[in-house]
Amino acid sequence: MNLSLSKTKSVIVFNHMNKFIFKLIMMSITTVGLLNLNSCCLVNTNDPDLRNTGQNFPSSAGVNQRFGLSFTVGNFSTGECEAAATNQSSVNLRMINRESGHVQVNDPLTLNSLGDNASQNFVFSVIIGTAGTYDLTFTVDPNNTSGEKVRTNNVYTGVVVIN
Repeated sequence: MNLSLSKTKSVIVFNHMNKFIFKLIMMSITTVGLLNLNSCCLVNTNDPDLRNTGQNFPSSAGVNQRFGLSFTVGNFSTGECEAAATNQSSVNLRMINRESGHVQVNDPLTLNSLGDNASQNFVFSVIIGTAGTYDLTFTVDPNNTSGEKVRTNNVYTGVVVIN
């Protein structure tokens, strides 16, 4: 009798463990299934959005004095998923003398392909030989070749006074 009672208890415990393990497996499958069905981010990306995320330059400099201007460009998503990588493109720095309209600086640099949340820094070294107020324009992807979708945030403007 003891032997059969012991077997019965073992079978009951084994059955409870099987049910528990089965429930855990089913919950895992359901969770993974829901994640796959509800989250397109596992296989899809959103459109990229290149934008100027930072800049640093002096408000004034001396005539014939070398000064630096730096800009940072980043790629960000237009939705909840990661941003798609951009194509190689360019950035451009232009500085125009406000009084004469003369273009003093027109300097394009290569913008590498950027993945999601990646960034690239650009440093320009400039010498201007004529005093005056210069309007600067830093443009991301001026030729629209990167594949990014938001064009409204690609231009940064500022002013540097040369004394």
